[in-house]
Amino acid sequence: MGKSLSFHSKRVMLMSEDDLEKAHERTWKRLCDEAEEILKDLVREGIIGDSDYWLVDEDWGWDVLQIELPLTLVWTSLAGRLQAILVRYPEWWITIRVADRPEGWPGMGVVVSRDRIIDDLKREFLPANLRDMTF
Repeated sequence: MGKSLSFHSKRVMLMSEDDLEKAHERTWKRLCDEAEEILKDLVREGIIGDSDYWLVDEDWGWDVLQIELPLTLVWTSLAGRLQAILVRYPEWWITIRVADRPEGWPGMGVVVSRDRIIDDLKREFLPANLRDMTF
């Protein structure tokens, strides 16, 4: 059970570590379900295949959801769709990492938050048709 603390006549509830962990798990599950629905929409639209993506289904305790996906032009629209749901999860991030990289390619991808997209794609490794991809 939480403890209460009086601060300038406002009551602030302090959550136990167990309560915080459970709240995190519930948020992770909701976000995971919403991201999965977006990925399944792309499958239904024929943009990606059923086995093309991996939504990491393990909560590591961080405010991060992880997706692995082969590099295609779908990345820009996917990042935008994911960013739209992150408005409801302001402290959370979603990473999209290049899956099935050829040997010698570095790890790379994008990191999506509610208000920005960090592009960490190494353009020199990308096929010519993807080098100009912008987020």
